[in-house]
Amino acid sequence: MKKKSLDIKSKLINNITLDGRKKTSEKILLKSLKELQKSSKKQSKELVKLALIQSTPIFKLHRISNKKLKKKNRRVREIPAFISKMSARTSLAIKFILTSIEKKKSNNFYLKLKENLLVTAQAKGNAVKLKNELQKQSILHKRFFKYYRW
Repeated sequence: MKKKSLDIKSKLINNITLDGRKKTSEKILLKSLKELQKSSKKQSKELVKLALIQSTPIFKLHRISNKKLKKKNRRVREIPAFISKMSARTSLAIKFILTSIEKKKSNNFYLKLKENLLVTAQAKGNAVKLKNELQKQSILHKRFFKYYRW
């Protein structure tokens, strides 16, 4: 169990990292976890787990186009694919959480990360909306399940 939490922590750090500054992203993550702990009654690890669970998708869409046709006649098919590996699901969840935050260099990025984690843990944030939209799109494209990838 300890390995999973270290894995999630390293994935978070790697996704936060800009321009190869891993130490800075590590400090940002630790600062936001401390602020998260101060502002809520639950432990910060539990809130991060809740946020990841709330924003974890089950399906993803593969975009496939027929390259033999000319560009104007090409149709892009979005084929839903089940994400079987849990590590891939958590990676997508982390990306959903971090896409709603601007990754510009700012002094209060840790506060934005803290707020986003809190809101996502309550199943309200943009990451949850992204996940729900993705699931709706995969259901809309269920006619392509004959091309379904396992």
